[in-house]
Amino acid sequence: MIVLTSLLFIACTQEKTAYVNNTELIQSYEKMKNAKKEFERRNEKLSKRLDSVANNFQQQVVKYQQGFEGMKQNEREKEEERLINLRQKIEEQQQQESSALEIESKEKANQLIEEVRKKVEKYGEENNYTYIFGSNESANILYAKRGKDITLEVIEYVNQ
Repeated sequence: MIVLTSLLFIACTQEKTAYVNNTELIQSYEKMKNAKKEFERRNEKLSKRLDSVANNFQQQVVKYQQGFEGMKQNEREKEEERLINLRQKIEEQQQQESSALEIESKEKANQLIEEVRKKVEKYGEENNYTYIFGSNESANILYAKRGKDITLEVIEYVNQ
């Protein structure tokens, strides 16, 4: 009877633990996949628009070069100054818009990572886990007993 009571006590006090591959979980999260596609689409659209602006600028440079011989010195200087200022303005615009999109993308990714973290927390509570550890390429978990990886279960759960 004492042995049975001891075993029951040990079974009740053992902590339920598992781990999830963080990278696989985040990459498999449908909202993250959709956000990634959306930002790739927006980045491609931005690139096309900026390429169009750059092509327009290049055409202005070619036009200047073609008419260079027939221009007076002060006309050349004014046109060169205009083109230099325009180039700087275009470069600043490209930098600002690319940076803004990158910042927005990172903010969205962080928001979705937090969302996944909360869903994993809820999964752990619903399934009576004491701990759910995260693992990634840096090998936070160097060894885990077979059956402790619940990544696929959690992926299904967070994508519901």
